[in-house]
Amino acid sequence: MFVLDSESIPWELVTANTRTGKISRKFIHESELASGVGYTSDLVYYHKSDEVFTAPRHRHNFDQIRVTLSGSTDYGFEQVAEAGEVTFFPAGAYYGPERFEEAEVLLLQWSRNWVTRAQSDAAFAELAAKGEFKDGYYHTTDTEGRPVRRDGNAAVWETVIGKPLTIPIPKFSQPIVMKPSGYDWSVNESGLSIKDLGHFTEDDINVQVVKWEAGQSIALGSERTTIVWVSTGSLALEDHNLGARSILFSDFGEEHKLIGVEGGEALLLRLPLVRP
Repeated sequence: MFVLDSESIPWELVTANTRTGKISRKFIHESELASGVGYTSDLVYYHKSDEVFTAPRHRHNFDQIRVTLSGSTDYGFEQVAEAGEVTFFPAGAYYGPERFEEAEVLLLQWSRNWVTRAQSDAAFAELAAKGEFKDGYYHTTDTEGRPVRRDGNAAVWETVIGKPLTIPIPKFSQPIVMKPSGYDWSVNESGLSIKDLGHFTEDDINVQVVKWEAGQSIALGSERTTIVWVSTGSLALEDHNLGARSILFSDFGEEHKLIGVEGGEALLLRLPLVRP
């Protein structure tokens, strides 16, 4: 289990930036969903005007969930997520060109053979000493002096793993933007109000909005890693109090019961089921 009040840590400027624009970040947590399946989580703030974030159309070998907390995040081709909306990015699916201005995002990324933050930063420094990251790409020259351009993030990953990336066939052709305002509330067997935004892939990746009153409980099962982002109100867990903008990681194999202290809402991100 990992619990953090995100307001208690400062923003840090991202210096190992493979894209364009000014980005600030709060590193939240890095761990494993299961043996060999790593993940990382950040709060990311994208700045404005001449510091606006952009990235070319691209794809990854890992899955992502992004929660737009404020502002607007444009993922290209009219796929725009506004504040409070959630986007699932399946591995292998193209998206972009991206443009974010004055936006805050809760970011989760995971895959097998995950490249850690430390590995990524070291590879960025190694590449920056030999070439240039510009406009979302890594620019260098080959042995005959001819210019070579590669996706910036892919260049970092390939430096870490020592071979070209293997991009999987995407399970969906594009990212999926979930809009909670379009859902009706339903009541589950525990009396909680739920908006079940979606279940994705054979791993049953699940996104829910949960609303509770004081005294009600939220049960977290042991079959997967579940992330709880508290939007409003507060919850109690053992000796922890989770107020607004707190985040909880309930790891695979753990069971927890959150008790409502002050009525509110939270986002539940249930990451892939761990199968025997």
